Amino acid sequence: MAFVKKLVEKVEKVSKKQIGTGTINSLLPEEVNPVLSFHYGIPSDFSVLAYDPVQQILAIATRNGQIKLFGRDNSQALLQSDNVAPTIFLQFIHNQGILLNVNSQNQIEVWDIESRLLSHTHAFNIDITSFAVLQHSWYIYVGDCNGEVSVLKFDPTQKKLLNMPYQIPFSKSYGEGAREIPVTNILLQPMAESRRVLIVFQDGLLVLWDLQSSEVVVSTGKGAQFLSQNEPKTVTSACWTCTHGSKVAIGYSSGDIYLWSIPVLSNENCSSEKRKSDASSAQNVPLLKLNLGFKLDKVPIVSLRWVSGDSKTNRLYANGFCDDPLYHSFQVLILNEATEARTIKLVLPLTESCISVEHISLSSDKNKQKQNTLALLLKSGHLCLFNDLDIERYLVHSQSKSPPTLPSQIMVSVPSYNSGVTAAKLYTPNGSVSSIEDYSTLAKKYPQFLSTNAKERDIHVGCTSMGNLWKTKSLNITGHLDGTINFWDASCPLLLLIFSLKQQNGGTNDSSASPITSLYFDAAANVLISGDQTGQVRIITFKKDASENILSFLQAKPGENYTIRGLKLPGAIVCISRNGNSKHFAVGTDKGLVVLIHIEEASILYQKQIQGQVASGIISMQFEKFVLEGFEKNVLLVATEDSSILAMEEDTGNAISPNTVHTKNPSRTLLMNVLEEGQGLLENQNVSTQNSFRETTSKNSLLLLCSENAIRIYSLSHAIQGIKKQVNKKRLESNSCYASLIHSLSDGIGLLLVFTSGKIEIRSLPDLHVLKDASLRGFRFSKNPNSYTSLAASSDGELIMVNGDQEISFFTTLSQKDSYRHLEYLSAVYRKDTSLQEESSYTINSPKEKKMGLFGKVMKDLKGSKVKNNDDNGTEYSNAKDFEQLSLILEAPNFPVVQERRKSSEKEEEVELSIDDIEIEDEQEVEESKEKNKAQQFTAFSKQKLGKGLQALKGKLKPKTDEKVNPGKVKVEEGPASSVDQIKAKYGYSTSNEMNAAKMAENKLRDNVRKLEDINVRSAEMANSAQTFSSMANELLKNYEK
Repeated sequence: MAFVKKLVEKVEKVSKKQIGTGTINSLLPEEVNPVLSFHYGIPSDFSVLAYDPVQQILAIATRNGQIKLFGRDNSQALLQSDNVAPTIFLQFIHNQGILLNVNSQNQIEVWDIESRLLSHTHAFNIDITSFAVLQHSWYIYVGDCNGEVSVLKFDPTQKKLLNMPYQIPFSKSYGEGAREIPVTNILLQPMAESRRVLIVFQDGLLVLWDLQSSEVVVSTGKGAQFLSQNEPKTVTSACWTCTHGSKVAIGYSSGDIYLWSIPVLSNENCSSEKRKSDASSAQNVPLLKLNLGFKLDKVPIVSLRWVSGDSKTNRLYANGFCDDPLYHSFQVLILNEATEARTIKLVLPLTESCISVEHISLSSDKNKQKQNTLALLLKSGHLCLFNDLDIERYLVHSQSKSPPTLPSQIMVSVPSYNSGVTAAKLYTPNGSVSSIEDYSTLAKKYPQFLSTNAKERDIHVGCTSMGNLWKTKSLNITGHLDGTINFWDASCPLLLLIFSLKQQNGGTNDSSASPITSLYFDAAANVLISGDQTGQVRIITFKKDASENILSFLQAKPGENYTIRGLKLPGAIVCISRNGNSKHFAVGTDKGLVVLIHIEEASILYQKQIQGQVASGIISMQFEKFVLEGFEKNVLLVATEDSSILAMEEDTGNAISPNTVHTKNPSRTLLMNVLEEGQGLLENQNVSTQNSFRETTSKNSLLLLCSENAIRIYSLSHAIQGIKKQVNKKRLESNSCYASLIHSLSDGIGLLLVFTSGKIEIRSLPDLHVLKDASLRGFRFSKNPNSYTSLAASSDGELIMVNGDQEISFFTTLSQKDSYRHLEYLSAVYRKDTSLQEESSYTINSPKEKKMGLFGKVMKDLKGSKVKNNDDNGTEYSNAKDFEQLSLILEAPNFPVVQERRKSSEKEEEVELSIDDIEIEDEQEVEESKEKNKAQQFTAFSKQKLGKGLQALKGKLKPKTDEKVNPGKVKVEEGPASSVDQIKAKYGYSTSNEMNAAKMAENKLRDNVRKLEDINVRSAEMANSAQTFSSMANELLKNYEK
């Protein structure tokens, strides 16, 4: 078999040399670099939303490892992880440029938004069921399926997550002896985010945990009244419903929504009666049960959001999601401090269920008021927006005599692509834009992608001058379902609309507009030819002065600045080709009809019916001049839908040969093109000279035929005569949906293939080797009119892929720079210079601290006290001191026995604890450190830290005694040892080295105890000195007052 294979390869090489294929200039591997330059719009298959209110960045995560970011001024960026896994949790660290993504494989991805790179992946070996970020700090709480809560810290220098020794074990929070129950929510208590955490278990138990004391403050949520209903219910969502953290709303799988009371953090100086009232406020019965109709249909409450307004407009957003499309509901209700007898609510007019919700506020202009928007991810894959001000207005005035209309929803789509793209062409005429404007000016002209304002969403026709139609670096022409033809400046990924043409017939708008199915544009002749699904062919000729005044062009009627002539053919128009050396162009229909038309007279010269093997639709045509038997003839090459090739005389339409070149296994044709010896590209080379006609072809010319599942190369001279002489063939592994020829600056040519799965290949010609490939994740080719997929490639390797009205992908396949303008600004969603403009709705700014005199400063330093800012109710809220104290708490173990099973599978260096790790400063060191930080001195030698150090020491020395009890588990370390020590180790007795180590540890412990005693003495002396100084200060103050 190997001999036969080598023989076949040798024969193929000899055959290629005989027809002169070596003279074709092919692409080189170093010239190819397929990369996604920019992604505009919403990726498909999304699942979770997240929002940074300071940077005003909206993140949309998908089920295939992609995350799309939307910033101000239409900036967008696409993050792609190598791990294709669905996202289950997504949260920002506000204003830090860090996005945390938790996927279904229990991995926490740390994304650097500024560089748009994945900086770290933190892996867990247990299912993550809840995730919470403590804003204004670097700490993260992670709940798992076993009821445990772990603490992580983001290290900004290493840009990675670190495990903290602090933990909340299930046995301590839920109770001893209970079976493991997942943690569904972790809520940081407002006004005490750095002090308390509310842990919500799946079975409904609510546990308020005090971080400093590592104790349960209160447990509620499973009272007798709650359990007596005898129906299975689990917690599915939770949120706070007040600014001071005294009430929490819990949503259940049964459709119930309960409000529970939670005790707030009291001031240390408050009375005991106040403390008792706070403790008794958390009764084991719900405060309120909300009847919103979810329970009737058993619709689970998958998300709850509370928005603080004024005293009368606090709102609760409840999302009921169910797989059954008939049972879903999204409701908004007024929820104030005082419970009213009747519920004021609004059911949003959604036609499908919502899978994720977020409140956003995007504004590109600092002078404009921020527009609060409710963003909903729908199950069908669309993003829906509501103006939150309209929702509030409706709820406030719904009980009036003239209630307002329901808030209108806006389905986010690519601007001016609402009707869907059915045909597209991309040209790069080697021009340059006449006027390069800065990005800030350009962004104002382009419609805001995420906006509920109709004026901001209107696209500005003619935002570039009409003259740029012939000067632009990249021109994209699209035909739409409604018959519209748009001209776009594609030199910038925002696709600036130059002008738009509607289908017109005899100077009036055609009421029966049909989808555009084929386009042909010749800038040199100022001609655009279009064909639609009904067989209507339109020849649009622009006058040469039409580009001088865009306003006059747009306001003019047909016949003033451009003329339209048309004719009707049977069948949909699927192919248009023009002979640049004559006044003819050919049109092919899906019925197999080839029609030659005079371009100036708009008259039919002839029409011929082509019969294929299976399907007769005309997919591709090309004009050629060929010498046959000493006579030069103008030839029209025709490729049918079933991969058959036929050569016709251009003048008469007669077939040159009765035979057609066809394949044994027909498949749909994508591309037919002539590969000329020593020539680069025959079609789509230059918009100013673009035509489908060539001079006399040589004998060594080849004919490329690309179908959905195979690529074939024939001898052109044989194909014209109806003889099948195949030079090369490659069968594709999967179905392709688009093919185009591209060429480099060195005139090397290659074949660009796009597959239905989103894979992109660039192959060399004529050997058809794969030079490089890439993939567009989430892309799915579709011919569905509601989600039509359109592709267009230029001669220099630019590829634009349009997926319905949701997204546009800009690919660059060749190694070339400066493909698009303003690409750096468009991708910059994160801005370092952004100030903290929007705080959390739960954070209250502390009042300015009063200036202290000399004695106040001295007393503060001596006592090491901290000033506490309290609100009118005496409730202490979070400030910088609280977070400093929090770092001391979370970065130290809170339980002496550390569990062997850690949640993270990340391998970290194990630090061996020895007695030398207990550092006790001597007198000289104490005196030096006293001047630096006296307040931290006493904290460092607190009883709590000393106890933890002794416990660690005890745990270190304990295995020494256990060795005698379990001699079988002793592991003798390799290395030089005396025979006596080996015998002692074998029978479980301590060796001489171990006895020496224990003796040294004992001496070290005694030395530390002596130092501690000296410290206690010095502390007492300092306390007496401080008291004496205080008395002197009081006497001095009394004398001064006298």
